[in-house]
Amino acid sequence: MGARIRRAKPDLPLLITAAALALSGLAAVWATSISDAMRWSGGTSPLMFVTGQTQWLLIGTLMAAAVYTLGYRNLARISTVLALGVLALLIAVLFFGKADYGSYRRLVLLGFSVQPSELAKPVLILYLARWLSSKRDQLNDRDAALIPFLILIGIYLALILLQPNLSNALILATVAVAMLFLAGAATRQVLTIIAAGGFATFTIAMLIDYQRARIVGFFFGGEGSAATQTRVLESLAHSAGMFGHGIETLQAQTQRMPGAHMDFIFAFVTYGFGMFSALALLAAFLFFGYRAVLIARRAPSELGMLTAAGIGTWILLQAFVHMGVNIGVLPITGITLPFISYGGTSLVACLMGTGILLSISSDTQRESKTSAAYLYGGRNRRPRISSTRRHPSAARRRARG
Repeated sequence: MGARIRRAKPDLPLLITAAALALSGLAAVWATSISDAMRWSGGTSPLMFVTGQTQWLLIGTLMAAAVYTLGYRNLARISTVLALGVLALLIAVLFFGKADYGSYRRLVLLGFSVQPSELAKPVLILYLARWLSSKRDQLNDRDAALIPFLILIGIYLALILLQPNLSNALILATVAVAMLFLAGAATRQVLTIIAAGGFATFTIAMLIDYQRARIVGFFFGGEGSAATQTRVLESLAHSAGMFGHGIETLQAQTQRMPGAHMDFIFAFVTYGFGMFSALALLAAFLFFGYRAVLIARRAPSELGMLTAAGIGTWILLQAFVHMGVNIGVLPITGITLPFISYGGTSLVACLMGTGILLSISSDTQRESKTSAAYLYGGRNRRPRISSTRRHPSAARRRARG
């Protein structure tokens, strides 16, 4: 009977950062959602969105605890089933989804509103990490790896684009390509995929009426709704000052733009609480990304390394895109600020990602020399995030030298 594998302590700084972000999100939703809640409830429930976000926070916390307890290795073993489940939900939303501003992005399941494209992020990261680590030295083989990779990602992206939801599709595509690069794929192949993907993204955006209006409004201005929203967001962020205008002025401003507690929460929080709060949020996300990088570098398996890198890339990229839109340096797009914006599925997905990261950080099971991390052949076929923890013999050689 084999010895029981003991877990190390999870990454406490990451846990504290995620908890602080989630609790700050509750406060931010309260500050920015009252006017919308009064409109939606007919003036009877000013805390409607705060109550909903609190419920999702509790669900997300339980999910994060379950993910951590189960462990990322066990989750990876069932990642195919999870990926197929998300695929089924993405198909279902096209037929049974609820409409929001002309897009069909969510399903109502057991009384809960669920957005499958948000659940796709942690699930696909896990699945891709397992798939990429299994390919070992075949990553640059067109038939064995590159074409299957493009088909796999293309199916999910196509379903998300049909909603349409260009922003989430772009986030997933970028994370997938980053994981391919970190797994050891040739730089030339990755750059080719990026160039083709960039061209496809621009073409698709110009074919969708509201996306084209957002791009044109961003670059050329005008009186359209997208250009007007951009000007409002710029004015909010630029007039905030160091400590903002206070909660009452903030709540008065939220009446100008419905959805302030969702896609535009960073701009309104900055306006109400100042550049100090904006910089604190930015620092928290950067620190979250830093801890994710450390976890990836210290992971005892290639599966853990790729999963941690993918989750860190997802959270940081989505935060930067949201912030860029909210300060007027990117075109308007509907994407939440991780942990902060109102959105139950988004919050649950982020907390699940945190649980997976904590599981990786507490993993002490080393890969044997017959496992994926040791079977990379050649300089260009090794993972690009490395750690002496996964190669103790290399550390000993440097110590003797």
